[in-house]
Order: sequence, then C-alpha cells, then structure tokens
Amino acid sequence: MNTSEGRALISDQELSQAGAGGWPIHQFKDQAFCSPKSLRAWAQAFLPGRGWSGPLCHVVSREHGAIQAFVPFAKQKIALFSIHSLAGYYWPFRTLFVAAQKAPGLAAAEALGRELARRPPGAVLRFGPVSSRDAALHAVLRELTRQGWRYLCRETGAVCELDLSQGMEGLKPKFSNSLIKNIEYSRRRLGKTVGELSVERHVMGRSLDILDTLAGIESQSWLAKKGGELKFIGPANQRFWALMGEQPDGHSEAVFWVLRCGGQPVAFSAHLETETAVYIIANSYDEQWKSHSPGSILTFDVLQDAVARGKRLLDWGQGDSGYKQRWGAQDASLLHDVMVFKPGLIGGLLAWAAKKALPSWTARLDSLA
Repeated sequence: MNTSEGRALISDQELSQAGAGGWPIHQFKDQAFCSPKSLRAWAQAFLPGRGWSGPLCHVVSREHGAIQAFVPFAKQKIALFSIHSLAGYYWPFRTLFVAAQKAPGLAAAEALGRELARRPPGAVLRFGPVSSRDAALHAVLRELTRQGWRYLCRETGAVCELDLSQGMEGLKPKFSNSLIKNIEYSRRRLGKTVGELSVERHVMGRSLDILDTLAGIESQSWLAKKGGELKFIGPANQRFWALMGEQPDGHSEAVFWVLRCGGQPVAFSAHLETETAVYIIANSYDEQWKSHSPGSILTFDVLQDAVARGKRLLDWGQGDSGYKQRWGAQDASLLHDVMVFKPGLIGGLLAWAAKKALPSWTARLDSLA
C-alpha cells in the first residue's frame, strides 16, 4: 500500500474532523465495535480514572490522503511509569480500526504497523487485552518486531465461543441433555405461580430508561453483592452507555435484553453486536429469582434471535463455571497482554527493567514466530 504524506500521530479531534463525512465499515466486520464513536464514548466516560489519563491520540496510515487505518492510544500508569496503551473499552477486547479495502489481505494493517514503528507515541507501548483471532492487530505487531521492537507477553485466558453458523438445529444437539427441559419447566412454573413472562430487546438509543432497569437488576445480582466488576451501576458506566447510544454508526450497536416476570425485571443480557457477531459483555439476574433459571430462559431467546439475524459467532468472554459449556460453547481464541519496546538504548533498558519486574510475562505469540 502506497501512503501519501501526512502526520501519522494525530489528536482525537483531528480524527473526528477527518471522519466528518462518516467512516466506512471495518474491514473485519466482526470487529466493527471498534469505531471512533465507541472510543470517544470510553474516553469521555472513564478518563481520567483507574490509572488511565487522556487525551486520546491516534497513529494513522493513509492512502491518497485518506485515513485507511488507525490505532488509538491513551496514557496508562503502570507502577512508576506512564506509558501509551491501546485505548478503548476493555470488553470484549481492544483492537484497532481498518477501513474496508478493495482487495483482501492485511496491507492496510501492515502499513499502519510501519507508521507506528516510525512515529510511535512513546518508547514503550502496551496492547491488551488483544485477541489471538485479531489478524489486523497481529499484523501491526509483526511489523513492529520486524523493525526491531522487542516484546513481552502474558496470556490472560481463553474466550468461550459458540459457532452460530450451523443454526438452531445444529446447536441443539450440543446443549446439555437437561437444559431445554429445565427451561421449559421453569417457563411453565413461573407463568402459573408468578405471572406472564416477557422478553424485550432494546437497541441503545437516546432513551436512558433501559439503563436504570439494567442497573436495578445488577444491584440485586451476586456480582454486586460480592463486589465484582459492574457494568451499569455508577455515573461512569451510565455515561458510557448513554454516549454509545447518541450517534449510531450503522456497523455496530449496543443491545440489551431484559426478562420480565409479572412485569418485574428479573434478568438481562448486554451485548455489543456487529453484522456478524454477538459479544456478550454482561449477563445477570436478581438473586431472589435464581431457582427459576432466569438466565437460561433469557439465553435461549437470545440465541434464537442471533441465529435468525444471521450472526455467525457468539463470543461469551472469559471464564466458565460450567454454564457456558452447557450451551455448547468452547474455549477458542486466547486473550493476551503485550508490551513492546522501541529499538535503541532507552527501549532496551526499559525492556530489561520490565522483564525483571514482570517475570510472568513469558508467553510467546505464534503470530510473531
């Protein structure tokens, strides 16, 4: 890919101006959740906080003056150091943007890697969590290592995934033997003893009422009671989702499912959805309804809808106590945390110090072998 002259490191305001007429779809449709809109929502909601600080900046690659790809960064404090880290919402993973290309392949991502190697925002860059199936991000990392950048890496875990391309008839044999029977029984019992069951699908827009519903369910969940990572309680979380709904980009959307019983909200499932994939960001239920299997009831409807909409992948995130396996989900892609160091004396010293301070960062990436 031939690139024209232009600054490689730009501010978020400059990126916004460059995309004033709209951005094309992501080259990799299942990663369309990475967009200027979602990055800006994350920055405005969460920066500064949790060791992160702004402003957002982007390294871009161009062709004939037009931005073809960009990788977002913000500053992150790690120990005594402040380094530039791959920016964006933690879930489902962090990535970069590559515009759809006329020809298949990774030329745009490789060009971005070369620009990043030449004009990095710092001597140390951190990427994480990054997915092993993110071909574009790994193309960028390969270009950096070809230019002499060293790296340290740790594996953070496997992601449970479900292949939806086979349809519901292909999925049902993978479900555990008792799963569907238990769901049908729970539906009948709730309908008879409590009230009518209803399931709602909400696409995040300008109305914020749905966020209060989700926060109410989450406040009564086991996660809240154990001090876990919450997605909807608190001003920053509420602001993030509100901003996500302000300017739909047509390529991805925040989708919330709610199960009600007798009109009372009981459970939710929150997703980021692209044209081809569903990423489950959070699902939870009110603990007092646990014996009625509200999560399973809702999940079955979610799967049916995803298949009907032509989704091909359901990404269930990391970790499984056995629940995801009951639906046929399996460990698939891996998530990694990667730190790279610029060639030269300063980068070499920083790499040496990091290796001493991070003895567990010994994983090797097959994509960089």
